[in-house]
Amino acid sequence: MNAFDRRRFLKWGAASVTALGLAGMPVFLRRALAAPLTPGKKLLFIFLRGGIDGVQAVIPYGDAGLPAQGKKTYLQARPTLGIDPATAIDLNGFASLNPSMQDTAAANGPRVGDIFHGTLDGGGQHLAILHRIGYESQNRSHFSSQQFWENGSPGAQIEVGVFNRYITQYAESENPLPAATVNSGPIVLLKGPTLVPVLRSINAYALPANVSIGMAPSPPGDPLGSSLRGAYGQTGFSSAVPYNALTYSTGRTLLDGLQFFEENVRSTPYQPDPLAAPYYAAITDRGFAGYVQDAARLLKQVPELQIVGANQGNYDTHGGENTSFPRLTRDLGLALTALYFDLKSIWDDTVVVTMSEFGRTSEENGNRGTDHAEATLMLAMGGPVKGGVYNADPSRWANGDLFSTSNGRYLAHRTDYRAVYAEIIQKHLGDPAGKIDQIIPNLSAFASQDPNGYFSPLGFMA
Repeated sequence: MNAFDRRRFLKWGAASVTALGLAGMPVFLRRALAAPLTPGKKLLFIFLRGGIDGVQAVIPYGDAGLPAQGKKTYLQARPTLGIDPATAIDLNGFASLNPSMQDTAAANGPRVGDIFHGTLDGGGQHLAILHRIGYESQNRSHFSSQQFWENGSPGAQIEVGVFNRYITQYAESENPLPAATVNSGPIVLLKGPTLVPVLRSINAYALPANVSIGMAPSPPGDPLGSSLRGAYGQTGFSSAVPYNALTYSTGRTLLDGLQFFEENVRSTPYQPDPLAAPYYAAITDRGFAGYVQDAARLLKQVPELQIVGANQGNYDTHGGENTSFPRLTRDLGLALTALYFDLKSIWDDTVVVTMSEFGRTSEENGNRGTDHAEATLMLAMGGPVKGGVYNADPSRWANGDLFSTSNGRYLAHRTDYRAVYAEIIQKHLGDPAGKIDQIIPNLSAFASQDPNGYFSPLGFMA
């Protein structure tokens, strides 16, 4: 039964049991009627591992510094890394996009500036640049800060992610694939009670040719052989046999996922949109290119899938940033441009968002690099996104703010990353039952006790 048929059944079922009263309805039916989700809403997140230099990606030329207090401008703070304003792409008269993400000279160069201004194909302004994102008492360890960004609880070493909590709360029990990770390993944002497949690539997510999912027990001495379901005890769980409930349920999820992929994804021929293909092909990091293209394929081919996650790595630019950063951000720009074209068929229902564990020092170091700091940059793109620059204009960025943390070295955050997550969940994915405090722990309490406006919505979602 597909999603449409299930929803039609739920409506019919509700009408047929009205005489029984709500208490007489099955639990699954009561839950579905009380908390309907808007169908088809999708999210692709890309975690930029290593701490992207947000000040280098979206440059605050409008910050004139405070000379009397020794607070430099961007160009003064970065004598070797600084980008000539004449080559950058103006966004709002205050901040400009690094030219590595907008190259109209190359036939298949990234076109992020055009996406931002709505001039790429006249499709409107659907790219939001969210500057100065972070959290209080910023941790500058890669491992810890990534963990906090993913589990939604700064200070807590919890291996349960925000988006796994979301699908655990809302995914229909019949949905074989509410989410997927397209990456070389798990991503904490999608780890948790609901098992989410991790795919190095769609084409690699398959059984060997000589292994059948099958139902009959495997031959003795051949634990896989012709019957993987038999090896996992999938003919029926019994406490009397030497496998436990966790093995049984995990095996069932794995095998159901493999079968679903084989029947609904791998068996269906797929080519990216012709306008997107050259941009995928131009990405130099072929692993990243594969993750992004497979993510787009899943979002388009699997109607029930809601969330896909991927990584782009190597943003820890302590040295040689003048060579590594343009390559990384060009690849990111190419990926965003490819996705812009490839997701057109589901554009109105899709949001693509990037995040990173922290920003970089405002002043360059002696190795032509930058070190771990506080506020970072997020990019959000899609049909439901209200394009524009947020937290990087004279109303939200005063002269000298480039060095606005208490130690005077970093750019201070203005918006907590959890407020960004909440806006995407509540306004896009949907939170009809008001479970946001279970999805992002204690969010309402933090927001109600927030004197600085860190948890105030930015308003980038329509």
